[in-house]
Amino acid sequence: MSEQKGGQSLPNKNHASPGLTGQLGTLDIALTTLAYAGPLAGTAGYITFVVGFGNGLGAPSAFLAVMVAFLIFAVGYSALSRYVPNPGAFYAYITSGLGRSAGLGSAFMVLGSYFCIGVGFYGFAGLAFQDLVVGWGGPKIEWYFYSLIFWATVGTLAYFHIAVSAKVLGVVLIVEVVLALIFDGAVMVQGGAEGISLEPFTWAAFNSGNVGLALIFGGALFCGFEATAIYREETKNPDKTIPRATYLVVVFIGVFYAMTSWALITGLGNSQAVALSTANTATAFFDVAKVFVGDFFYKVVTLLLLTSIFASHLSIQNATTRYVYSLAIDGVFPRALGKAHPKHRSPARASLTCSLIYLGLTAAMIFAGLSATKIYSWFCGLASFSILIAMAITSLSAIVYFRRNKHHPVNAWQSLIAPALSVLTLGGMVLLAAQNFATLIDDSQALADTMMCAVVSTFVLGFVYACWLKKSKPAVFQRIGRQMREDALKDLTDFNTLKPLNVR
Repeated sequence: MSEQKGGQSLPNKNHASPGLTGQLGTLDIALTTLAYAGPLAGTAGYITFVVGFGNGLGAPSAFLAVMVAFLIFAVGYSALSRYVPNPGAFYAYITSGLGRSAGLGSAFMVLGSYFCIGVGFYGFAGLAFQDLVVGWGGPKIEWYFYSLIFWATVGTLAYFHIAVSAKVLGVVLIVEVVLALIFDGAVMVQGGAEGISLEPFTWAAFNSGNVGLALIFGGALFCGFEATAIYREETKNPDKTIPRATYLVVVFIGVFYAMTSWALITGLGNSQAVALSTANTATAFFDVAKVFVGDFFYKVVTLLLLTSIFASHLSIQNATTRYVYSLAIDGVFPRALGKAHPKHRSPARASLTCSLIYLGLTAAMIFAGLSATKIYSWFCGLASFSILIAMAITSLSAIVYFRRNKHHPVNAWQSLIAPALSVLTLGGMVLLAAQNFATLIDDSQALADTMMCAVVSTFVLGFVYACWLKKSKPAVFQRIGRQMREDALKDLTDFNTLKPLNVR
């Protein structure tokens, strides 16, 4: 955790909560985080969407552009991970630079985004499972019954220690990547439908269609990399592991989706790629796989798509759970949710709570009459939008933090230049996303504005709540952002033992 001196966070050696423990390494963290991007799920559900409704043939360039933006962001983010040892990722880092009120506001906004993307994926999971059963000659059952199967399975595995999830996610991820590479290789070796072209990497292609929508969904595939810092308490040597895992995840996602989207476009043919992706968003990838790799591969991929979606769900729930756990440790949420399981050393209570919230939110969307496709596209897009805002705020926080803590041995690139570039880049992406968000929401500007305002409202809610805590429960306010004094670690159940510190 950290102590406060003059309003600044100073690391101490005993910063880990006595609740969560673990010895995860760079590869463990990378695999767990990469599962969030779900290579097969992202290929089948995101790439075709970006090609069909985003910037068309420029999809590979869009993924590379987002990768560069996130690599720049990772510079300041990784520096913060070394000098702000508090668990909580964006929550802790924004608090360290911009104060507790901004930190709690951001935590509420990020937590809301995780719930949004989780609900969106339950829509996608149910739809994919339904298509598989029908495609294999089975009966057509409502998609949400299949989503319920996913919900029960993910909730059960997320209950246990993260090491269990990491092993499962690692195996699933490796299989997915191998299948995707087989797809890419088969299409490229055979020259696709119209031959191999570098047009997708030109400026004209990148700037075609709806660039804002392409960046929203391109960014959504990267957003889970915050998990590299969320698992800090369960990681060995986090000062080295977290930065390494962060860069590894960003580069892998960017290169993987750029190459696979290029292969998909090549398989469809440049002249038909946009039209076919628009008309057959859910099946375009599988159609190409059947033509260039074979019917057996097609069947294997359709089956393993479910494991990919499952892996993404599990990664999302693990990240969401640790946000709830961190906020409970701080006293913002009920303290009972901040207790680790005595045997598994996992945030079991927080995980069960998240499972129930996911169930309730998904049910609400079903009763509201939204289709699985709308639930998936609307809420995944909204989650990406809010995460981009949180990242821009985190970069701003890095600038402020290192300006206040000039004794840290970081250079200008890490402490100022890269974070400033990140604020500008991510801010531009947010503006583009806001301008084009209505395209995603049935061209309803009023509904798009309402949903984007809801994102801002979650930040305001957390900010206002923190201000109330400052006056009414100052001991709890002190803990926001996992800003715990070392002596407070001796008794996590009695907030009254905390002594007032310098309050910002």
